[in-house]
Amino acid sequence: MQDSWKSRCLRVLLLIFILWSPDCAFGAAETVSLPVTLEYPFIRSVLVNQLYNAPGQRAIVIDEAQEDCVHIELWDPEVSRERSMIKIGSNIKIRAGVPILGNCVGSFEWVGYIEVLQRLVLGEKSWQTRFETIDSRVYNARRKPEAIAGRFWDLIKTHVHPYLDQMSIELAPPLKEMRTILPLVFPPAQRRSVTLWLDTLKLGPVQVEESGVRVNILLDVETIPRKHVSAAELSPSEIERLTRAWETWDAFLVVEIEALIGQPITDVDRGNLLEMLLENRHEFFHALDDKTIAPDLVRQQFIRTWQRLAQILRKHLVNRRSFSSFSYLAFFTASDALVVLDKLGPSLGLEISRDGLIRLARLLSTDVADPTLYYSYSLDPGLRKFLGLGPPLDESGPTSDVQELELLNEPEKNSRNDDRRSWFGPFLFTQAWAKAPDTLDQVKQWIPPAKNPNPYIGKVRNLLDGAADTLLAADPLVGDYNSFFHILLLATAWQESCWRQFIVQKDKLRYLISYNRSSVGLMQINERVWRGIYRVESLRWNIGYNVKAGTEILNLYLRTYALKAINPKRPSDLDTVAQVAYAMYNGGPGQLKKFIERRRANALYKSDQLFLEKYTAAKAGRFDRLALCFSGN
Repeated sequence: MQDSWKSRCLRVLLLIFILWSPDCAFGAAETVSLPVTLEYPFIRSVLVNQLYNAPGQRAIVIDEAQEDCVHIELWDPEVSRERSMIKIGSNIKIRAGVPILGNCVGSFEWVGYIEVLQRLVLGEKSWQTRFETIDSRVYNARRKPEAIAGRFWDLIKTHVHPYLDQMSIELAPPLKEMRTILPLVFPPAQRRSVTLWLDTLKLGPVQVEESGVRVNILLDVETIPRKHVSAAELSPSEIERLTRAWETWDAFLVVEIEALIGQPITDVDRGNLLEMLLENRHEFFHALDDKTIAPDLVRQQFIRTWQRLAQILRKHLVNRRSFSSFSYLAFFTASDALVVLDKLGPSLGLEISRDGLIRLARLLSTDVADPTLYYSYSLDPGLRKFLGLGPPLDESGPTSDVQELELLNEPEKNSRNDDRRSWFGPFLFTQAWAKAPDTLDQVKQWIPPAKNPNPYIGKVRNLLDGAADTLLAADPLVGDYNSFFHILLLATAWQESCWRQFIVQKDKLRYLISYNRSSVGLMQINERVWRGIYRVESLRWNIGYNVKAGTEILNLYLRTYALKAINPKRPSDLDTVAQVAYAMYNGGPGQLKKFIERRRANALYKSDQLFLEKYTAAKAGRFDRLALCFSGN
């Protein structure tokens, strides 16, 4: 009796300990369905690789060398759906005769079209998907129903059906890769639990849908209540860690986009890719600047972007020769699984880690070496061209990797100043004094004067007008918008920098940089947002390059968004176009809708109001007011 009482007490004490333990949480078991999607273009690519592997995507089912006097050939396969069946259509040619003494006698040839209906058979233990023929139909060459001779029909059933039944898709390798990737997108402390979840994988229902065949893989997961952490609670070290995590994600997104290089992508898809990239970068930059960065920002951006990006990737990567069916299935299966698991909410603890992204990038890479997902500010000409921005801008002119230049008492080339380093913005700059004299000689003319600034103002205006003229000469705007663009560019540069590329402080010349160390030069180009699109060193020290970059960006937002969103029939409407274009220049594509909402609610930002003042002054030719910038007022 006493032992029983002690046992009950111990159990009660254990329960109290568990309930009060801060590290303990009770989870709820839930079964989720992870989709393995076999789109019809993908099934067709497998069909071509496995069976239609003769030149010209032809399948030699049987020829005279295999069986006397019989030749069956298929070409140009098509894959689609018919009710709950998979339909394979193909041109077909049958030539048959009677073998007599080594010759074909009475040879006859028929050319037509065949449709084969198949059902998908999946082995639960082998995870091998087979296609089993249920029925077939024949048509003439014009795809009209046709009755054929009994022998030809027998040849189809004897040879064509078994031949097409050989196609199979191995799901075990991509599922194995998914089992490797999924634990990597969770915090290290939770990976053991995720591995246990993956041990519960089992086959669910198979659905033949409009876009493809969906194989559902069931997984038992356990959700655990988690404490919400706000941005205000993050320490500087945590913000630094989140920044590094976002940089890895941004590098991975570039890898995804560049995987499409060489594919016949449409201008619409190209524009969507650029928009996704810019929206994510602007969102991160503003969250970092406002100190509102969320711990799950990378996860949110990954999921949101994937829902738009996946359609473009599926459409084109299925045709990339260097992309194996294994890599294709593994990449999409793992990525789709992350979206499904994310729907369970923050209780699951999903975290898009560097290890997980590198593993996914490896599936996309055609290089032997593993992708490093290194976050580099170097110019990426291939990315520029693919996103429709053309070849890199002309970089001729002053360029340097230094932070500042001495105006007086310039040090000797071999002085200790050569080794000095300074943290400035997102980079570590070397004080490359050996280059300073040449650079200084080229940029001194662009130092804003404190007195009599009119010649300087005229020179900068010529530079801005020249950049606009060059761009519009290559691609004019419709109607009278060319002159409007000139005014818009002048006002934007006024708002961004007061027409200054450089400032002088304590006998040192510095390039103009924003208060948050993000944007540089006369057009205030955000180096993080436009990473890979422009050369950083030229943006800083080459005023002409900076102006061309800003002109290109403003033109992009005006043509792609502002002029399409607002019909400028009246002058007031054109003023709204200018404000919308600047709002996007300042805050990215997402500002289109946000500005319209602000304007409707009569709640414009201070930057909106200040730009409108400068735009109104530019329209009136009141550039004399720029002199106030240089006098310090």
